[in-house]
Amino acid sequence: MGIENLGYVRLQVTDPKAWADFAVDVLGFGIAEHDDGNGSKYLRMDDAPFRYIVEQGSEDKFLAGGLQLSSAEAYAALVEKLQGAGIQVETGSEEEATRRAVTAFSSCYDPSGNLVEFYYGRHDGSPFTPNHNIKAFITGEMGLGHLVIPAPENEATEEFYTSLFGFGISDDLTLPPPVEGAPNQRVLFLHADNPRHHTLGLYNFPSPTGLIHLMIEVGSIDEVGYCMDRVKKAGLHIFSDLGRHSNDEMVSFYFFAPGGMGLEYGYDGKQIADWSQYTPTKTTSGDYWGHEYDFPQIGE
Repeated sequence: MGIENLGYVRLQVTDPKAWADFAVDVLGFGIAEHDDGNGSKYLRMDDAPFRYIVEQGSEDKFLAGGLQLSSAEAYAALVEKLQGAGIQVETGSEEEATRRAVTAFSSCYDPSGNLVEFYYGRHDGSPFTPNHNIKAFITGEMGLGHLVIPAPENEATEEFYTSLFGFGISDDLTLPPPVEGAPNQRVLFLHADNPRHHTLGLYNFPSPTGLIHLMIEVGSIDEVGYCMDRVKKAGLHIFSDLGRHSNDEMVSFYFFAPGGMGLEYGYDGKQIADWSQYTPTKTTSGDYWGHEYDFPQIGE
């Protein structure tokens, strides 16, 4: 397949320090000793050098996800494949690669306008223990979690990630329209070359932050519950209460981080040992139970 996992994400926020403090105090992340001279904060979840790059900007928005390839050969083959399909690929500078703690990376845009970065050769990190007595985040070979992005150009974006990047389909979820008169909602869940049920999700509506949500996985329901308490204490809006999804079986809740970007915090996500024996599913209900949504009204 080629794509191993989601190795890092880049966020732009108006106050990187405040966002980093939130990540430590609420999520249980750590702050890496990594300084790019631009005021960015680099956040750790595990023994990788960092997983989140939080950059200074004039507005809060999602910038890009970094997809890890297995080798220099796989990386070069993907560049060639994209260019052969007429996709404009930008190769990052050595300085920018160092900032991402990778050997080399390139970037391009998908048909819905999302910036995607891909790389090989992640630099070694050092041992890391999460805060708040979290034993460990579920990362490793499966990457930092999963990412769901807006994909209004839905079919073209599906083709981009499946045919060019080699993602496989895990589940095709159809839900009723978000508002009367709109089309049905569709979330296409895509897996990479690791056991996590999905690494990438494509939602067929836009989002003002450029993000639907990022998922953070821990190892127990108690760790999820303690985080819920920290979220409430911080005064952050929980827009979906505790529930279990029907496709990846994750038990989780959702809330808005500072700046309005959606985060899912959960445990017990399904893992697939052998994708060659897996049959993609089509579902019409997102949950076995729970996950009652409470989106704030405009202006709140």
